[in-house]
Amino acid sequence: MELKLKNRAVNFGKLKNFGFVDGRYEKNICDNQFTLKITVAQDGKIFTAVTDNFSGEEYILHLVENSAGSYVGAVRAEYDAAIENFVANCCDSNIFCGEMTKRLIDYVRENFGGELEFLWENLPSTAIWRRQDTQKWYGVLMNIPERKLKLDSDKIVDVVNLRGDAVNLADGAKYFPGWHMNKKSWMTIRLDGSVDFAEICRRVQDSYNWAVK
Repeated sequence: MELKLKNRAVNFGKLKNFGFVDGRYEKNICDNQFTLKITVAQDGKIFTAVTDNFSGEEYILHLVENSAGSYVGAVRAEYDAAIENFVANCCDSNIFCGEMTKRLIDYVRENFGGELEFLWENLPSTAIWRRQDTQKWYGVLMNIPERKLKLDSDKIVDVVNLRGDAVNLADGAKYFPGWHMNKKSWMTIRLDGSVDFAEICRRVQDSYNWAVK
């Protein structure tokens, strides 16, 4: 079966460390009763298959929406967990391609273990980061026209919304009141070099701390 991902694309440089050999990865699931195979083609397409280790036949009930039962549920749960792990470790967002944006995504992943969540089907260029303990958001990544920030330009830029003291920080040049957020407690920063990357990282840490309660 072809696995189609929304807003994500395979990062071929990450496959080897995950365990891929010549574009293929295998993992035993359900107490070695099944083998999950993930294949990544040269064009980036992803295919999965679950094989019954006793019969040698492909198992597909976990993909049938209305199939039920504890046995099917166990296979589906382990399959979904394995695919989620593959996506988290081997795939990158293909929406946010700016150099600083990609650096920030890597920074969050390495320091907070967070992955972007695309929550709105009608807003494919908007994603959030949330703390895993409190489930509170601490970052919103999006791309918008600069005019939305009351700048005289229709240029589309990547921005990040972070929690913080926007009342005192928003200056209309480096920091802006949070776009589509509470403008007192959220700020918007362009990811175009107008704010130093190290400074943005400090703001991300502050925002993460603000999301405790």
